[in-house]
Amino acid sequence: MNPDDFKQAWQTPSSQTRLTIDADLLLQEVRRNDHNFTTTIFWRDVREVGVGLMMIPVWFYMGVRMALPWTWYLTVPGLVWIVAFLLVDRRCHRQPPAGPGESLRERVESSLTQVEHQIWFLRNVWWWYLAPLLLPGLVFVMHVGWKIRDGGWWTVLATTMMCGLVAVVMIAVYRFNLHAVRSSLEPRRLELKTLLASLQDETPIAE
Repeated sequence: MNPDDFKQAWQTPSSQTRLTIDADLLLQEVRRNDHNFTTTIFWRDVREVGVGLMMIPVWFYMGVRMALPWTWYLTVPGLVWIVAFLLVDRRCHRQPPAGPGESLRERVESSLTQVEHQIWFLRNVWWWYLAPLLLPGLVFVMHVGWKIRDGGWWTVLATTMMCGLVAVVMIAVYRFNLHAVRSSLEPRRLELKTLLASLQDETPIAE
């Protein structure tokens, strides 16, 4: 392209100017990013499920070893719920493998579906992850405070501070997940939506 061609392209209205991109190369890039994203999510779920399964026997051991009150074991159903939810969610939202004839638009739509589900997943982390741990934790702390209520105002203060600490930790975890949505997932969703819109706007060139 000579300088006159560049000048003509610059003076041409943007609606008449198109940037041609190799669709196969773009599809490979989308697949690569999608694979990295899916791998990250997979190992996150493996880590969460593994920790949850490991904590169940540890929780029983600590309860027996330290002769803790019965409210200590209320956390176990919460751990079971979290593990079960993660396994069911992964099974129900498993991304289909790329087929040999998969188009760029199909891959982008599939990636967008996965990202939107992860946004929902993290925005709702309070009810499927945090609340099942927070509520039993608060009940246990208050139960212990009641059992040692003879300590007077010092017991009330210690119990209140412990409940506040548990709540603060859970709120911090919740805000961290929302930050991950805003800083990582929402920009990714916007990119995929923009790419999908550009693909839908494409019209065949008349010969």
